[in-house]
Order: sequence, then structure tokens, then C-alpha cells
Amino acid sequence: MKSVKTIILTLVALFFIIPLSWAQKNSTIHVKLLNNKYKHVDLVSAYGEDKTYLSADIEQDQFTMTTPIGPDIYRLRFDNQDHFLLVVTPGEFQDLELDAENMVRIVSTSGSPSMAFVKKATDYGFHRKNVLDSLNNALQHDDNQKYWATTAQSINMFTQTNDDVDNYLMAAFRNVDSLLQMFEYYAPGGKLKSSFLDLFVNIANKQLKGLDMNYQPFANYQENADKYYDFSQNRQSGKSDFYYTLDNYIDEISSRHNVAASALGSMMKDVKELLEIRDSLAYNNLMDKKSNKNAWANMVLQQLGDKVKSAATHKSEYEESIKRSRNNASALVTNAQDYVRQIVARYQDQYNETDAYVNNKIKEAVLENKNDIASVMFVDMFPREQNPEFHKEVFTALHDKYPNHPIVAERWSILNAPAGKSTVGAIAPELEFPNPDGKMLKLSDLRGKIVLVDFWASWCGPCRRENPNVRRVYSLYHDKGFEIFSVSLDRDANAWKGAILADQLVWPNHVSDLKQWQSQAAAIYGVRSIPATFLLDREGRIVAKDLRGEALERAVKQLVEQ
Repeated sequence: MKSVKTIILTLVALFFIIPLSWAQKNSTIHVKLLNNKYKHVDLVSAYGEDKTYLSADIEQDQFTMTTPIGPDIYRLRFDNQDHFLLVVTPGEFQDLELDAENMVRIVSTSGSPSMAFVKKATDYGFHRKNVLDSLNNALQHDDNQKYWATTAQSINMFTQTNDDVDNYLMAAFRNVDSLLQMFEYYAPGGKLKSSFLDLFVNIANKQLKGLDMNYQPFANYQENADKYYDFSQNRQSGKSDFYYTLDNYIDEISSRHNVAASALGSMMKDVKELLEIRDSLAYNNLMDKKSNKNAWANMVLQQLGDKVKSAATHKSEYEESIKRSRNNASALVTNAQDYVRQIVARYQDQYNETDAYVNNKIKEAVLENKNDIASVMFVDMFPREQNPEFHKEVFTALHDKYPNHPIVAERWSILNAPAGKSTVGAIAPELEFPNPDGKMLKLSDLRGKIVLVDFWASWCGPCRRENPNVRRVYSLYHDKGFEIFSVSLDRDANAWKGAILADQLVWPNHVSDLKQWQSQAAAIYGVRSIPATFLLDREGRIVAKDLRGEALERAVKQLVEQ
């Protein structure tokens, strides 16, 4: 019979052995790939240093990995750097089915409650995307939207065409003014002074050619306009005010064109005939004879004298008509575009309802799984400044279960830290640190610009993956006053410089004191995890924090357009 001492020693041994064996339980990950295009996969860290844990070849569109790591979030990194986030928990055998053409979507999963939660949350996200795609498609095929967009475009084109025609006609009226002034100065009372004969002939020839050239586009317009512009068809009900303005606009144009046709068109036959006679005489070297010059000059006076005088009286009337119709055209285009915006707004409202529904569902899923490390993958969809209680509830639950997890510990520290100088609404604290060449750069030198203060490092995988988006936003809005002030938490200067070059971070404002987590800049801003960003307005005030992806672009766009 065993002694009591022996039994106690056995229980003590079991007490230590059982937890140890649990901690070393392997988890198995089996993945099947639809539309497979990969040959190799690595299991790597999802944050911090880019560490590789396992590798596998992909055969017959599937692979299996067995590992003692976890519980934590990792990445499956495929041949061309495509990746998929997954949670690995010791002792689980999880089956995943993924689509190589869409590595965000989980086709199916079993064996892992964490990945079931991830699938549920991402499926809501896909529902939102499907609704957005459906609404965009419906908007593109919406008959009312197409009608008013086409109407605005047609009125714009019609206006531009008429502007061109009006410019030519106003030039023609100026030709008429020049002819009238010439008649009154060189041939008062209709009698040409002989001393001005050569000057009269030269000026008359120049102005008549100009008149002929400037009137011709109007003649072409009159012949073809009805073929291209017809606003009388397919009118929408309930828009009588719009069509009343449109009809007045068209009538105004038609009225002044009648004036032009009457005032200028009535003399164009004579103009062409006089130019043909002059050109014929010049071609036969007969225009040098004084008698021929005199005869041609008198023909100009006799055939055009009264017509020029009459036409000149309509110039100011024509100018006033142009001003009135341009105002109407601007109002018409604005109204048509407003109708388009109203239609778009209705679709936007539908999307907003779906967006709010999906956000609520993802939030509910996260709160239902708040003690699952996978919740870290979704909590940042909801900015901490706007959702403080949500962040507190999630990271309190995570901290109770994973107090030493680096992300959880950092967020827990941030949540419990006293409000500092880098809160939203505060003027951004000054930063002055050396750039890669050793030159000191100051954040305050960018005052007056929209500035993104971006904390990152060459060794930070999430930072490097976000860099293409940051670079894209910079290219879109730099010319409108957007700048980036990049603060690196590197320790190795060569790694820092190499990452700037490799990621094509083309803006000039890069600084670092090369102290990694002992960075003075990080301490000033309370940065305990990266990537971390602070968006500043033109006064240097912090207006948002930790924006990424489309959220960053939307915020920058809004600021530069203010």
C-alpha cells in the first residue's frame, strides 16, 4: 500500500506535468485552396518582427501544418507575398477552405471557434461590399440618373458650342465696327478720298476676309445644330421650372442667332463676291492699277455702306443676350447636376443603412468573442476616440486572459494612461529630430499644411503593408497641401534608409533618433504600438488618430477641401 507521502508526491508531479503537456499540444492547420496559383506557403508572425515559424509546399491545391505555437494571430504568406490572417490555438485541428483569388474571404472553416468568429465577422464585411457593388450597379443603370447626367452633359456641350459660335460672331461684329470706322474716316458721305485709296483697299480686304472667316462657323452651326441638339424629347414630369428655364435659354439663343443672321448674314453674299473680285484682280496682276483699286473700293462702299451701318447697331444687343443666356446655362447645368446628386444621395442612404447594420453586427460579434485574441483583428475598425467604451470592454476582457500579449498589453496601457498632449483636439507637440542625412527637421515647419505624423519602422510588418496606401494618399493630395512627417522607431540606420527607398516613401520629412522603443518622439506622443498616426489640420491641431486605408483618404480629402 502506498504511503500518504507517495500519493502527495504523485499529485504534485501531475500538477506540474499536466499543464506542461497542455502547453505543448500541437495544433494542426489544414488548408484547401480554390483557384490555386501558389506553390509554397510560410506561417509567419502577424506583427512585430517578420518571423517565420513553418513552411510548406502546396500539393494538389492543399497543405497541412502542425505546430505547438499559439494562441495568437499569424499570417499565411504565399509565393507572391499575398497573405491570410488566421488564429492558431494549441490542441485544435482546423480545416480551412480559401479562395486564392480573394484571400480575405473564408469559404469554409471548422475545428476552430476563433476562425468561425473571424468568418462570421468577415462575412458581414462581404455583405457590405456586395450591397455596395449592387447599389453602384443599380445607380449606373438608373434611368433617371442617366437622363439627368446626360442632360447636364448635353447642355454643357451645347453651351460650349454656342460659346464658340458667339466668340466668332463677336469677332465678326468687330470686323463690322472696323469697316464702319474706315468708311466714316476715309470715305465720309460715301465718297472716298483719293489720298486714302491704297490704305482703304488694304484695310477693307483684311476686314472682309476676317468677316467671312468669322461668320462661317455660325453658318455651319445653323446648318447642323438641329441634328445634334434636341431638348424637346423625353421630358421628365414634375420638373416644369427646369424646362421653362431651358426653353427660355434656347429661345434666347435662337433670338440672337436670328439677329446675327439678319444683321451679318444679309451682307455675306456681297462680302464673298467682293473678295472674289479682288482675288481675281490680284491673281491677274490687275489690282495694282489705280482705276481697278478705285472701282473695287467704290463697290465696297456702295454694296456694304448701309448694311455695315445697320449691322453695327446690333453688337451691344448681341453682347447682352450672351450674358443672359450664359447665366441660364449655368443654372441649368447646376440644376441637372443637383438632380443627379439627389438620386445618388438616395442610394447613399441605402448604403449607409447597410453600413450601420454591418458595423453593429461586427461589433456584436466582437463583444460576443471579446476574450478571443481574434477580436484584435476587428476592434480597430472602430476608432478608439469615437468608441472608447467598446475598446475598454474588449481589451479589459483580453487583458484578463492574455495579460502578457504584446498588443493587448500595449492597448491596455494606452487605455489606462492619463490623457496626454497627443489627444484629439490638442495642438500637436513639437518634434525635432534628424533626417537620414543628419539634418534637424521640425514638425512646426509644416504649419499651414495638412500633416500626417506617421510612426513606423522598417521591421514593422503592418507598417510596411500600410505604406503603399500612405504613398497613394500622398500622391493624390500633396499638390493640395498634404504633407507627411514620418517618425521611424528603427535602431539600424541602414535598415531605415533601405525601407524608405524600397517602399518609395518619396516625401522629404523622415526623422528618427534610432532608439527604437526608447524613441523620444514616441514618448512625447505616447506611442506604444505601431503603426500609429496623427492627422493634423492646417493649424497644427490633432483631428484624428490611427487612420488607415480608405479612412485615411476620406479624412485627408475632407481637410484639403475645407
